[in-house]
Amino acid sequence: MRDKTIAITGHSGIIGSNFLNKFKNNKYIRCNFDIRNRKKVFQWIKENEFDIFLHLAAIVPIKKVNKDKTKTHKINFNGTKNIVDAINKYKKSNVWLFYSSTSHVYGSSKNLKPFRETSRTNPKNFYAKTKILSEQYIKKNIRKKNITYCIGRIFSFTDRKQDLSFFVPRIFREILGKKNTIIKLKNPHNHRDFIHVQDILHIINLLYKKKSKGIFNIASGEATSLKNIVDKIIKISKSKKKIQTYNITKVNNIIGDISKIKKHLNWQPKTNILRILNSFLKKYN
Repeated sequence: MRDKTIAITGHSGIIGSNFLNKFKNNKYIRCNFDIRNRKKVFQWIKENEFDIFLHLAAIVPIKKVNKDKTKTHKINFNGTKNIVDAINKYKKSNVWLFYSSTSHVYGSSKNLKPFRETSRTNPKNFYAKTKILSEQYIKKNIRKKNITYCIGRIFSFTDRKQDLSFFVPRIFREILGKKNTIIKLKNPHNHRDFIHVQDILHIINLLYKKKSKGIFNIASGEATSLKNIVDKIIKISKSKKKIQTYNITKVNNIIGDISKIKKHLNWQPKTNILRILNSFLKKYN
């Protein structure tokens, strides 16, 4: 991405802020307004020239999503629609559009079979529904030859700045906190696929280099149970707290098949769940 001009939404979020920090030498055109404002979106895109558009902005935490679904829909879907429509209207030079989607568009599985990009989508929460609607709008409406869209379905990741409603930050707080000697863990046998934020950035960069088009899972391909994650956090933090599990019969797995990006990008994950948790602990301390 060297010497490329990048327009970006969601630059203050976890992926966005890490991206700006990693690729410091690029020229950035930051979106500092509400993308629900169609007039401002059109004016912004009309007045600025860019090679890459990274659309990372969204309301993500489920509590915030469920608290105001109307606002969530307007930002996550209508905001995306505004961006797509404006790019279609004004951009004549080549533009690569990256849209940050989510693994939750697949729903979940009762077994450990990973989801492929061709798997049936079955979003089970409102956040995921806004993402699949946005994906569909992008695929249907970007037809100009000079605009290439790439949709990254990003699986689980974590960072110290994440909302405490997310699993890893919440567990770290409970384990490192002074209150309670017992960690209550719901559905311990559910599995997730965690990828390091730096791997996400690396993949986005590689996707751009190949001017990749279409949908790509951005994941580690590794299944890790929630109990295993808690066990590892207890071990690396040297905590003496114990785990109490409940709802142990419910199975809800979200694992990614990464054969497409491995083949397309010749890419392999550089980190595993233990390194991710160690990285989190360093930032926490």
